[in-house]
Amino acid sequence: MHNALLISEVLGYIIDHLAEGPCGAFSEPALDAVWRRLYSLKPFIRCLPTKASYEDTTADAALPAFDEAEWNIVSRYAPRVQELTLKNDLLSVKILQSLWFRTTLLLPNLRKLYWACGGYTALASIRLLLNPSLVHLDMWVGDSDPTSMAFLESYHILCPNIKSLVLGHLDHSPQVSAAVSRAITRLPNLERLFCIGINEAALIHVTQLHRLRKLSTSLLNHQPDTLRRLAGYGTSNHPPFKNLRILELSIKELSSITPYLTSQHQPFEEVHFVLQMVPTREVYHEFFTALSSATRRRTLRRIVLSTPRDIGRGILPQPVDFQVPSPLVTLNLHVFSVVIPNPISLNDDEFARLVQGWPELETLEFNQQSEHNYIPPLQFPTLRGLLLLLARCPKLHGRVGLSVDARNIPQLSVDESLICNTTITELSLLNSPIQEPVTIVVHFLLKHLPSLTRISGPGWGILIGQPNYPRMWMKVDREIKQIKQIVGGWRERVDALELLEGTNST
Repeated sequence: MHNALLISEVLGYIIDHLAEGPCGAFSEPALDAVWRRLYSLKPFIRCLPTKASYEDTTADAALPAFDEAEWNIVSRYAPRVQELTLKNDLLSVKILQSLWFRTTLLLPNLRKLYWACGGYTALASIRLLLNPSLVHLDMWVGDSDPTSMAFLESYHILCPNIKSLVLGHLDHSPQVSAAVSRAITRLPNLERLFCIGINEAALIHVTQLHRLRKLSTSLLNHQPDTLRRLAGYGTSNHPPFKNLRILELSIKELSSITPYLTSQHQPFEEVHFVLQMVPTREVYHEFFTALSSATRRRTLRRIVLSTPRDIGRGILPQPVDFQVPSPLVTLNLHVFSVVIPNPISLNDDEFARLVQGWPELETLEFNQQSEHNYIPPLQFPTLRGLLLLLARCPKLHGRVGLSVDARNIPQLSVDESLICNTTITELSLLNSPIQEPVTIVVHFLLKHLPSLTRISGPGWGILIGQPNYPRMWMKVDREIKQIKQIVGGWRERVDALELLEGTNST
């Protein structure tokens, strides 16, 4: 505010300015906002009265080329478009085809393109949208589309400044898979990459990209020994994935990726691995030790491990005791999701020690895949251990998955009896022992988890030799729902009475 003018005087100057040209003051920013993000090219047709009849996408007729007058109208709005999403949009493809022989770019300032239009002629039309301003490209290339190869070999010339690339394909054609890998190696400034699979040359290129922040891909086409060998291409000054923040991989063996994690110069925030083989406890310990380097204590917040549900079926995986994940106590995790066939065996004290340093934990999931033999020395946290978790991790919310030994209701201290979490709505308790009467377990859970509405388990696996546990937990779930229904009905009646009293007093 100008010190020499009163507020009323400043307001008067503003009003005088707007009175002289309100359209100029507001129309341009408004048009920029309206045209910034499009989900079709149809709006351009709606701006052209002579093309209105072609808005019917069921018509087979091609769209006539724009004349100069129409192009001038389109050119007023096209430079404002920065983000475009096309999903099997026949009319948009027709518009692009009508502009094939124009030398002027349709969307010169386009920065983000999401392309999902099938067909031979459709992919060829993408050529008219590729330009140097493009920084994000998300598209699907068909293995049977001959134009896919031409696109993959030349797109980097038309849009050399791509920083974020999402390339999807079915991985059925070796030629297309190889072309996808070559396409990746031609982009030196990638910051984000998602693709189905890459070859050795592309993997080496990706590991040395210093600007890469997120990588999501499948390495199932590589043997574990090959991955360990490729990790040797890094040096102490240039370690693999030097500045990577998020790493999401599908791999055969966990041990094959550990050599990529041993450097202490990778500021990982999230690691997510889908495994095709069940590791031993020694491999898990080596992996967790590599993750918990001193420099990552300030950055690593999310750890997700999983295997397909059919992996490990028919075998008895080695139990994982506290010593295996113990290196993680130095981290401050927000997400810990380890859905693996190996049962994680923890007593109350070990469980409390593991989560002691995770006060920001929001998501917890373990022991949620296979059926386990509940025999010593395999241990699960008791209901007291559940309370210790709630006390140390107050930000847990939504769904929490773990195994709990609920066969005994603990005697609580005054402080323990006051522990309460109002944001957890579901407990997934696969492989959790329980005994009758289950009503006392219901009351215990609702006292400390008043927002709890559901008890579940992935398929309600059965502890071998204990087929009654799932049935009893289903009974707990039914009783919780009944109590919630009664309480909900009571609250509705109270609200109705309060409303009636307020109306009468008025």
